[in-house]
Amino acid sequence: MYGKGPMKDKSQSGKRTFIKTDTFRTQNLVKSSCAFVEVALKYIYSAVQEKRLSSDKAKSYIKEILHTILFLGYIDFPSVEYNEVLPKQLISVVTRNYEDVLQNYKSHLPTRPPYSVLLDVVVESTGDANVEAVLDQLTDLNQKMFIPFSENEWCGNDFFLNSTVVSFCYFSDFVTSKRTRNYFGGSVSCKGILQREVFIDISCIATWNKAVSLAVCLANMSKTKHIQFPPYVHSTAYHMIIGNVGCSGSEEHQSTKVNTSLAAAAGNTGTALAGDGRIKGYYSKPPCQKCLELFPDTRFTPECSEHRYPAPWEYGNCAECEAVSKLLNAETELNKRISLPKYIPINLNYTFTELIPHSDVHKILCSERKERLENNLRKTNFEVGEHFMFYNPSSDDGTALVPGQ
Repeated sequence: MYGKGPMKDKSQSGKRTFIKTDTFRTQNLVKSSCAFVEVALKYIYSAVQEKRLSSDKAKSYIKEILHTILFLGYIDFPSVEYNEVLPKQLISVVTRNYEDVLQNYKSHLPTRPPYSVLLDVVVESTGDANVEAVLDQLTDLNQKMFIPFSENEWCGNDFFLNSTVVSFCYFSDFVTSKRTRNYFGGSVSCKGILQREVFIDISCIATWNKAVSLAVCLANMSKTKHIQFPPYVHSTAYHMIIGNVGCSGSEEHQSTKVNTSLAAAAGNTGTALAGDGRIKGYYSKPPCQKCLELFPDTRFTPECSEHRYPAPWEYGNCAECEAVSKLLNAETELNKRISLPKYIPINLNYTFTELIPHSDVHKILCSERKERLENNLRKTNFEVGEHFMFYNPSSDDGTALVPGQ
């Protein structure tokens, strides 16, 4: 499918170009997936070996990464099976140790994109206090995932699965001067309108804090401020810097091969581990217009300039949504202090506006999200049942092994 190259049709150059582009896109998805899995698994293994990550957490993270990447391949056009997405040297290991992943990626939904999982791994193994250390580690992983295109026309991995923006936030109580830890989030890390809609809808339904979910759902209907934080939530976002240099790989950035089944399998090829210096790091960026609308009481650094750049993406795509959701989910006292209006005006059936309790509004809007999610999934090969089922990486039959066990 993706390895045969473009179909040749001399009499229909337009069609030939379309098929070639589609084939390149599929190749890019497969290369990106292989690179992501190899680099992520090696990093998780090293974190376990260095006692920076527990074996149980490592197992859960590995399963979640594998599942969400296989899910993305399966709902792509054309659909990509697990044996086409996973690096060949890992297929037998995954089949043997992570059978439930292979059983569920066609019928169970993930709860977040792959880079969000990897971001959690990095924060947990690096610590949340040192933001620069987290960004440095992400830069290193991004470099290792960046691989050359097979025909040297462009880079084969243009970050299909990587978040180009990461954000962190915290709450500093204006009254008590107490400060929470830092909470990190990433922008939606997948390509394609359908794929982004799927993950934003999943986040609204099953992943994000209810207040964030409500804010995102309401933003499409009204620009009125519906959610207020106590003073003050602070937030800073960072955009990935990609330099204009060649795409050729370099052996000097390849990680040392390790001696266990999963990590050794991940280390057997250097294809995905070539760091060519294209990824230069991150720069702090002001919030986009949509973030200002979603979280109007937040103190953003850097502050937004007078010339606010347009945000063509959908509400919920930004890294701030995930970061703020984590903050509210973890800091229960802060979550209790969020101010929500008792009643919210919404337009029912496009005929009249009615004041409805915010809890009922959230149910109504989530029902609309579920409908769009179902419609999008039915366009793919995903097995849509009567109810959505979500994959739980922490639950298994006890046969899965973590690196080093």
